[in-house]
Amino acid sequence: MSSPALPEEMVASLSEGQRLLYTFTAPSRTMADLRNNASWWVPWLLISIASVAFCFALDRRIGWGQVIETQVQANPKTAAQFERMAPAQREKIMKTQAAVAGAIAYSAPLTTLLAMVVIAGVLLGLFNFGFGAKLRFGELMSVSAYSLLPSILNTVLMIVMLFAVDPESFDAKSPIASSVGYFVPSTMPFLKTLLGAFDVFTLWQVLLLSIGISQLSKLKVKTGTAFAAIFGLFFVVKLASAAFSSM
Repeated sequence: MSSPALPEEMVASLSEGQRLLYTFTAPSRTMADLRNNASWWVPWLLISIASVAFCFALDRRIGWGQVIETQVQANPKTAAQFERMAPAQREKIMKTQAAVAGAIAYSAPLTTLLAMVVIAGVLLGLFNFGFGAKLRFGELMSVSAYSLLPSILNTVLMIVMLFAVDPESFDAKSPIASSVGYFVPSTMPFLKTLLGAFDVFTLWQVLLLSIGISQLSKLKVKTGTAFAAIFGLFFVVKLASAAFSSM
């Protein structure tokens, strides 16, 4: 005879190390454990450290000025506009954009936290009002944090790529071949941005979010249903972004 299942409150909570490990090897266990402890600061901290490390490496290896220059040259319309400018005006604009890009990049811990808040808020509205899941914002903050952990692997690969390519050819917007959009030329911005939605790490993160929703709702919302809803919403946002980038 099989042993009776233990009540949820009698199941031992996972350690933080186990939750981090199981996010990659047994995500259902991590997500189910978030009902016991909805802490999110450890994954947020690890993601922030990785992001700042990438910014530092990019700054030292390539420089924000070269990053902006590469992006300008990748867009024929923008490149033509810069060519018509006086050298002093062009240099001033490039320096300003480089400074802004650097400031935004190094603010990654704050932008990551903001992204977690937005994701949690959107999921709260989508699944509580759309599916009657009765989720809590604090739990969804934790789900968002752990679901973003694959971005650390993405960041590590980007750092490796920094030192493997010619600095002048490094594309900060699409540094590694993790999406279909990577193989689309920059002269086709709509298609490149749209196909960028089919990114390995993005799909992985959406899957983790879906598993988290399913576990927190105690399987009231199935993982497949959650995945379809989340990715569908993400794709609509990506479609709008693609339309804007092609204007």
